Amino acid sequence: MVSENKINVFISYSWDSPNHQQWVLSLADIINNHGGNSIVDKNLEYGGHLRLFMERHIKAADVVLMVLTPRYKDKAQNLKGGVGFEFNIITKELFKVIEKNEKYIGVLRDGDHESSVPDFIEDFKYVDLQEGPDFEVNLSRLLEQILNVPLKRPETNKINKPVMESDYKELNLLVNEMKSKGSTYFDKLFMINESFDKIGFTRKIEEWRIEVENYCKILVEKFNPLKMELSENFVEDFKNNVFGKNLWTVNSALKTRDPDLARYKNDFRNADSEDIYNTVNGILEATHEYVKKTASKINYDLVESVHELEMEYLDDKEMFMNKIIGFGIRSELLHRYYPAHFPIMTQKNLWAMYFICDSSNEFITIEQKNRQGIMRVSHNWQYPYDRFTYLMNELAKQFEMWISEYGIKMDPQYRFGYINMFLSAIHEFNKADIKLLHEWVETE
Repeated sequence: MVSENKINVFISYSWDSPNHQQWVLSLADIINNHGGNSIVDKNLEYGGHLRLFMERHIKAADVVLMVLTPRYKDKAQNLKGGVGFEFNIITKELFKVIEKNEKYIGVLRDGDHESSVPDFIEDFKYVDLQEGPDFEVNLSRLLEQILNVPLKRPETNKINKPVMESDYKELNLLVNEMKSKGSTYFDKLFMINESFDKIGFTRKIEEWRIEVENYCKILVEKFNPLKMELSENFVEDFKNNVFGKNLWTVNSALKTRDPDLARYKNDFRNADSEDIYNTVNGILEATHEYVKKTASKINYDLVESVHELEMEYLDDKEMFMNKIIGFGIRSELLHRYYPAHFPIMTQKNLWAMYFICDSSNEFITIEQKNRQGIMRVSHNWQYPYDRFTYLMNELAKQFEMWISEYGIKMDPQYRFGYINMFLSAIHEFNKADIKLLHEWVETE
């Protein structure tokens, strides 16, 4: 929120990836540590109006930083989503002070001048905060300019760098591991006494199809456009009896006795019903459009890169709700509505991927409670969903080859449903190991 005693710095950015979001929050922390007051959309409290929040704080801020990336430029110039709304305000305000501007400053984080700087501000000087030898110097100069205070020790200027997608394994290596280990689990699941049980196998595949068909049908009945339109006038009922009861990820979090999920229960209880409805409806409307115009034209058997999935629309701010709707919950909503185009990225499936990708660390993360001196291994809930979808598509292609050897075909409309069932079975095989890894232990 705006402070009368500090320099207020509004940060405009696109939600390019979880790592990029974390970088922005780290920059905000540095500003705060040096006496400023950073303002990002995650400061918005429950019940707050997102676009009103943007407009008020951009106009009231002493400084506005625009974190420039290729995706930011695309959204800004085409007025897409939250970034487009922010940039529209920024350009109108910037025009008023165009000859003496010191308020609106570009921060180049990824790409170059041509790919990342919107045309309207291409003649304004920006600061380059990409990784490199000039990073520390440029950051220091920026802080000196916007905060007008002596800086603390140089080491406090460093932005925490989480595991970046560039640190993940090469996709080809990951896919090969997944196919190899996946084949082992396939045999383990369907081989009896070293012989293939074709009758049991055929029955199991059909059971999977029916289960996927049923769980998708239940969700579509509750979240189709007509039902969503009717729910607009009954948002409290939607929150508690539709969203809260019909999504597994939400319902299980609200019912579990796990003390680590107590915070979600409290956040859900305090969350604004209209915000939940608007976020879910926004996700669904954007996805209906994506399926109609993009996904329906993709030949998934020929997809060779993450980019070909064209899932960038999911990175927009409106596709999440802080503390309530994250990657896992959103993926369930997408999967159960369109199982031909979206996989489900739950805790179980990320753990399963850890085991069929040669214990690849990109699917897990370390949780720490420093005050208690304990830690545990958990699933990487911020795993890039488009990358996950690409891997699931590769697994689906392989799974289809495995079952075709026995004269069975996958129903294409439930493509990722079969993979959900397969990964659930792999999770069950490794349940004991997961329990051990997930237990809190003392840090050394």
